[in-house]
Amino acid sequence: MKRGVEKVIIAFLCFVIFTAGFSFSNSFKVKADEVKRGFVLFFKYPHVAVTKKEKIELDFTVVNTGKKEEEVLLSVIPDKKAKDWNVGFETRWDKMQVQSVGLLTEEPDNSVDLKFYAIPPENVKEGEYSFVVKGMSKDKKIQRSTSVVIRLVTKKGVKEEVSREVELTSDYPSMENPAGEKFQFAIKVKNNTDKAIVFDLGADFPYGWRAYCTPRWEEEKKISSIKVDSNGTENLLLTLIPPLTAKKGDYPVKFFVKWGEKVASIDLKAIITGTYKLKFRTSTGRFNLDAVAGKKEVVEAYVWNEGSAPIEDVSFFSIDTPRDWKVTFEPDKISSVSPYQEVKKPEKVKISILAPARTIPGDYMFTVKAAGKQDQAQMDLRVTVKRATLWGWVGLGIVVAIILCLVGVFVKLGRR
Repeated sequence: MKRGVEKVIIAFLCFVIFTAGFSFSNSFKVKADEVKRGFVLFFKYPHVAVTKKEKIELDFTVVNTGKKEEEVLLSVIPDKKAKDWNVGFETRWDKMQVQSVGLLTEEPDNSVDLKFYAIPPENVKEGEYSFVVKGMSKDKKIQRSTSVVIRLVTKKGVKEEVSREVELTSDYPSMENPAGEKFQFAIKVKNNTDKAIVFDLGADFPYGWRAYCTPRWEEEKKISSIKVDSNGTENLLLTLIPPLTAKKGDYPVKFFVKWGEKVASIDLKAIITGTYKLKFRTSTGRFNLDAVAGKKEVVEAYVWNEGSAPIEDVSFFSIDTPRDWKVTFEPDKISSVSPYQEVKKPEKVKISILAPARTIPGDYMFTVKAAGKQDQAQMDLRVTVKRATLWGWVGLGIVVAIILCLVGVFVKLGRR
């Protein structure tokens, strides 16, 4: 009996210990799961002074400190004085608007560098304006925040020193390319100091363009900073890609390097020469047509420009036209054909074709061409010529008359 009681007590104690251990394990697991998630937000310069009426851009970083992939939703809450400011986030190089960021768990993909921008209204007054940036995980379980203060002054309270300690040079600071083609500027960064410097890289370029920086001989490796040894030089490659819709003209670009409060920059120029792509087609898209000998046939055609710059002095003419045929165009010349993406409609051209009345029925081919100063286009037309109906009846009448004459001759000879 005593042994039975002891067994019951031992079993009970084991159950209690097991249950307590299980509860502790679950509690520890929950806490461990909580520790596994997290992210931080921070500004590199959380308090700045600038002149008013200029766009302020500040480096902003989001870092995943946990062991789980996160999507962080970003928002900006301005103070009452800054309610009319235009604020947001954009990518560092191609200026795309950003509302959330995806973060992996391993470096370097566990962090994202963005640009926080703030544009004050025209009637803004001097003073301090604060903004709270909030980050929230997609499941809303984690929230973080940070703040930045922007002080507007008449003259820059914190002046950026243009340093002579660093030189930026480029053998070809001005380049020409058609829209859509990339510009690649080779830039040398020379450090004239006696200590190594880590530079932050940046560029000011037209809205809608894409840009990135790479080491000169490693074009697949995009970078946002670079270390230059004392009295050393590094070669960089700045790549700019304009949109296909970019208009012909000169576009200024500024490349700069920053370290501390100092900056060095170089002015570059990207010249868009425009693209030219003339197209010439019939309105139906068919290149075969029927015509009657001696009768004018009119074909409607379209000419348009798929490039980005106007094509000037476009004339129309025919090549390898059959002998004695007449091919005319209305109009026979267009002073300028604008890009289709601008005008949204093609130019109309009427092609008149006249085959001589005695043309033998059959298929004939010739070429019509549209040629401008910058580009040209052509199309081959196949014309099937038929006899006029009147001439058919005339021919039939002649044949009948000949047959009747022959019959009459045979009848006379038969009587004799």
